[in-house]
Amino acid sequence: MKQYIFSLLLLLLTLGAAAQSKKQANIGRPHGETDFVINWKQYYTYDEWVKIILDMQKKYPNLCTVESIGKSRMGRDLYVMTITAKNTGKDTDKPAVWVDGAIHGNEVNGITCSLYSAWYLLTRYDYDTRIYDMLNRATVYIMPGFNVDGNDSYVRFPNTENNPREPFRPTDDDKDGLYDEDMTEDVDGDGELSVMYAEDASGEYRLSKDGQRFIRIAADDWWEGTRFRRIGNEGYDNDGDFAMAEDDLGGIDPNRNFPWDFDKVNGKTYPLSEPEMRAVLDFQLTKKNILVSFNYHNIGRLIMYAMPPEAKRGGGQPRGMREPVSSEKDIYKFTMPRRVDAEYQHDAEVLNKTVSAGLYILKTYTPEPGNEDGEHLDNTYRMLGAYSFLIELWSAPTPYADTNQDGYVSDDEFDKWVKLDLGGDAWVTPHKVKHPQFGDIWIGGTSKKHIGRTPPPRYMEDEAEKQCQYVMYCIEQLPKLSFGNYTVKKLGGDLYEVEVEVVNDKMFPTASDRSIQLKRYTPDKITAKLSSGSIITPVKNGGADEQQSAIPAYYRTGYRKDATAAGETVEFRAKGNSTQTFRYTVLSKDNATLNLSLASATGGKADIQIKLSGK
Repeated sequence: MKQYIFSLLLLLLTLGAAAQSKKQANIGRPHGETDFVINWKQYYTYDEWVKIILDMQKKYPNLCTVESIGKSRMGRDLYVMTITAKNTGKDTDKPAVWVDGAIHGNEVNGITCSLYSAWYLLTRYDYDTRIYDMLNRATVYIMPGFNVDGNDSYVRFPNTENNPREPFRPTDDDKDGLYDEDMTEDVDGDGELSVMYAEDASGEYRLSKDGQRFIRIAADDWWEGTRFRRIGNEGYDNDGDFAMAEDDLGGIDPNRNFPWDFDKVNGKTYPLSEPEMRAVLDFQLTKKNILVSFNYHNIGRLIMYAMPPEAKRGGGQPRGMREPVSSEKDIYKFTMPRRVDAEYQHDAEVLNKTVSAGLYILKTYTPEPGNEDGEHLDNTYRMLGAYSFLIELWSAPTPYADTNQDGYVSDDEFDKWVKLDLGGDAWVTPHKVKHPQFGDIWIGGTSKKHIGRTPPPRYMEDEAEKQCQYVMYCIEQLPKLSFGNYTVKKLGGDLYEVEVEVVNDKMFPTASDRSIQLKRYTPDKITAKLSSGSIITPVKNGGADEQQSAIPAYYRTGYRKDATAAGETVEFRAKGNSTQTFRYTVLSKDNATLNLSLASATGGKADIQIKLSGK
């Protein structure tokens, strides 16, 4: 018995030791997926996904914090997840990516994509060295649901694919003096909203051969079967105006409610009139470390991006478009579609690289500039200086059903997709119903809710995983500064010249061109200390030879434009994929040490010690 207990304890200790050593290079083995299991082939209500993120916080307290940043109009908490390795520093001391889903109520696949990225980061941290490194040096802010009132209604209740879209603000849509009195209603109680028809000998519609749709009868078709007249959308005429569902829940477009370029025609009330938009902007204003932003919408399979200001009077980057495909290697290359102001050239370069990477990762997506007019996308770039991307998800079944790859899904292709991929489960089959106002009618003939704007649940995991990889790429490409090569040259006597490189081998700079224009950034800084002797301070505003003028004439060297003269402190901005050289001129005895400390609010910290010995 004692031997059995000893063997059991030994086994438990062995298993415990194995559990602590999770990092693995084998991509064919689990990477934390089973540590926190989620079904990605369904849509979650507000209460369900809130429970998921709170459980994530409980499971991964060292990585995840969940906080409410405000309340929706109907009193729901607006939750944001802050994901980073807490033991490597504060979230605000690291470069950050912002991700949000479903600013429009009916765009709930954005919730799934946002949740998936959170789950991927948290579950893989202990297993995947790539994710481990990401969260050690970066922060990700994730707001799974943005328009939480509309989102919850869309998932829980019968709705058309287009509604509810706006946050719930009482609105008189049909201008009859009443508010929200004629909402969409599920007359037959089947959980779907469709269209109502009545049998009519002079009607313009008939049933399709398969009995799934109502189709218009052609003028030359001598149809002798049952004819139908279209009544309207499923519902009741609650206000007696002979129209259904024309005054539904909703208000103003939340994605026209941000301050930048606000347009009263589209935005209606006033900037930030909705509590959800106010809460998000207030939160983001406190996070100067946000360098990249993703907003999930639908529909269209687009990578939309916030454009830098257009060039004035020519100049700037030459006009370009997504280049025509001449070979496989060109298919994912993208350039900005218009000239960009000279002060924003680096932003244009970064956007070109980011969008090109997205085209590769997402494959069938298309780039398109944003529209401004109070949109979250442009507000984030123009007011906060963060590179901003709006992803239009899904595109009906185009990439799946378009068998001849002409970019269009014909009726035959759609029917084949429904039959073979979905097992026929896509239509609200026309059926007879007793309507209290219209008597005997038919309801049906349209596709179900999760077909057009949001994908059937079985496709959600694939969509979320692809979007996640684009976010992961951008997290990985956040700035990371380090010292590179250096040289020490003895100029004569006790005078030395030291040149040292600062390298940012990541795609994103430590601050965008826009944030510099807004003065919304903290400059990168190198502090120099010498163990003995003195550092010659460059003369401010001294022109090209600013440092050389402080050196005795017989020690001066030719000015090299590729190096920046530096003194005890120097401030700069590290561009993406850049190497900058800094030159120090020092007076010191041999074997003194030049200590350089690099500090960047978004690019991290680094130190180097350089011995002053050279020829």
